[in-house]
Amino acid sequence: MDLLEELARIYAERPDWVTGYISLRDARFLLSRALEGDGDLLVELGTASGMSTVALAYALRSGRLVTYDIDTHFYADRTKRVGDAARVMLSSEQLAGIEFRNPASALNLREDCGPDTIPFLFIDANHKHPWPTLDLLAVLPCLKVGAEVVMHDINLPEISPDFQTWGAKRLFDDLVAEKRLDEAAAIPNIGSVVIPPDKAAFRAQLVGILHRHPWETDAPEGLVEQLG
Repeated sequence: MDLLEELARIYAERPDWVTGYISLRDARFLLSRALEGDGDLLVELGTASGMSTVALAYALRSGRLVTYDIDTHFYADRTKRVGDAARVMLSSEQLAGIEFRNPASALNLREDCGPDTIPFLFIDANHKHPWPTLDLLAVLPCLKVGAEVVMHDINLPEISPDFQTWGAKRLFDDLVAEKRLDEAAAIPNIGSVVIPPDKAAFRAQLVGILHRHPWETDAPEGLVEQLG
């Protein structure tokens, strides 16, 4: 059984309390992209129940997965810790390669990782603009040139009209970079960008996106200045 088939099998065994999770289709795209990398270090922003953590765990070989969330407990069931689905669904050997960092944010990630050290990042946290852009701005110094950044819910407002949060879509659509999508999907809801050699120019794009669109929520006072 290959890894994509194994992921489908274990997805069917998810706990009943899991909700709001990444779809199997999107999880397969995430796993396939992670498998293309060296597998040495995978980083996730937005653990929630831990279903995407499960998908990423199948890409681990000898490396590690560090997953960050601003909360300590699952937003839809406060009796569950952030990442508890992964703790239930994965083997002890798989869990040994995972570090759960919570409560923690992209700024903590920036403190934890040195410059140009991260080859793979998955962003699936706050989808309201400007947060996806702020998250990527915060982490950019730590990303290697050529790193792949996978983003979820890049077409959420089109797929789910009840969820009109545009941050991930604005970021993905506006970036001029090498991109990958689930081409077989009628409306892809997951995609990735590759960090180019000119990180300064890429950063300038992010700053432009940050200010180009109306903010859907606030950011802490001084955060934008802190990110330079």
